[in-house]
Amino acid sequence: MKRSRILALDLDGTLLNSKKEISPLTLNALLQEEGRGAAVVLVSGRPIHGCAPFVSALRLKEFGGYVIAFNGAQILDCSTQQMLFQSGVPTEWLSYLHSLSRQQPSCALMTYSGEEVLTEDSENPYVQYAAQINRMSVRQVERIFETVKESVPKCIIAGEPEQLDKIHIESAARRTKLTFVRSEPFFLEIMPEGIDKGASLARLLTLIGAEASCVIAFGDSYNDATMLSVAGTSVAMGNARPEICAMADFTTASNDADGIASFLNTL
Repeated sequence: MKRSRILALDLDGTLLNSKKEISPLTLNALLQEEGRGAAVVLVSGRPIHGCAPFVSALRLKEFGGYVIAFNGAQILDCSTQQMLFQSGVPTEWLSYLHSLSRQQPSCALMTYSGEEVLTEDSENPYVQYAAQINRMSVRQVERIFETVKESVPKCIIAGEPEQLDKIHIESAARRTKLTFVRSEPFFLEIMPEGIDKGASLARLLTLIGAEASCVIAFGDSYNDATMLSVAGTSVAMGNARPEICAMADFTTASNDADGIASFLNTL
């Protein structure tokens, strides 16, 4: 079905408030948009499992919405449960990521397998945070590159921001077939080369025959930049990083002040 409006929504810090919930006002505004024929696309660094409660709340199966998960490594059609696209970090790079994470003492490498978070440091508070928000269990492994036998949608190096700064600089100095992006100050996310939110939003638009001019995208953090650049209309949340506010067409209220609903009410 041809959509006159597509709403591309980041989750954490954007659609979800500080309690990791969709507020009633924002939920109602989005359901009204869907009822008028708009498509909602959840565009998140989370795995699909971590997006599931919000897929249900927004009735994406009924209204024909989509999930772009793992910062673009997977695209799911919610109405058919068909995986429209998927990519993975090649296993030959996992040993390098293991070594990279070990350069700083408090950093931990992690990835996802089914409904589990696999990690080399289960006590890392940021690993615990990732598992909690995605409602997943944590499994400690000695070395991810010895445990994982096939490509994974993404890896994360979790740790203190100043230590991740150093790792991020180191990763940029080496040519790899990987994409590195900060989703949070404490998460350095690693996807396959050419994978990001914007690239997969563009893929989805091609697959469903929609134009970028139909897209209104909402985001708050660094990994949302490419998505905002693809959208016909880009909206930064009031709590967004300054760089995101600077590049967006509009800035709305914060995620704790129903910024999405406030902007939709102006249309």
